[in-house]
Amino acid sequence: MPEQKIVFVLTHGKEFKERLEPPLHLASLAAMLDAEVTIIYTMSAGLLLKKGVPENLIPMEGKNPYIETLREAKEVGAKIYVCSPVLEMYNLKREDFIEEVDDIVGGMFLVTESLEADVVYTF
Repeated sequence: MPEQKIVFVLTHGKEFKERLEPPLHLASLAAMLDAEVTIIYTMSAGLLLKKGVPENLIPMEGKNPYIETLREAKEVGAKIYVCSPVLEMYNLKREDFIEEVDDIVGGMFLVTESLEADVVYTF
């Protein structure tokens, strides 16, 4: 299968726990199929990557902490980004985020990645 580029844009935070795992599972599956996978957290979703949150966030009863699902996606090659407005909205710095975050990016990154992608999923 030729490499395809897939972008996942996450906009919701921990208030919608039932929506937390599906995008990461899909991203992991795509990466396992050799797709180039980019996951961009924006708006309240960015808070999911603040130190202490994913380690203690259980998406659903009986599930593993959110950090484990994030790490699984990273292990198969997904790249994880936080959109810079999250830092401004919530008065955060780069150091406030978990080490699994590849970089802090601006809106132009989201736009250009989406334009270059074969598929864009939004959650």
